[in-house]
Amino acid sequence: METLLDRAISDLSVETNVFKVLVYLSFKGSSSPSQISDETGIPSGTVRPALRTLLSKGYVLQLEDGTYKSKISFSDIISDLYQKSLYKKA
Repeated sequence: METLLDRAISDLSVETNVFKVLVYLSFKGSSSPSQISDETGIPSGTVRPALRTLLSKGYVLQLEDGTYKSKISFSDIISDLYQKSLYKKA
């Protein structure tokens, strides 16, 4: 059975700003678009569409206060990427 993380990893290229926003949210917790932009250096004009994409794909939630929160844990993302990097080296 494919997990939400499996779907996200196959759906989003790890080099994209969309994936970077997802990783940021999974690490920091709920954040506003301006916080994401300020702390990552990704322009706000890029962060907002990335959030809309992540929201529409079901990878994040928008909370009542207007912040966004990842539905995927940071440790799961890092663990998956680490395991895949080990397989590439073998």
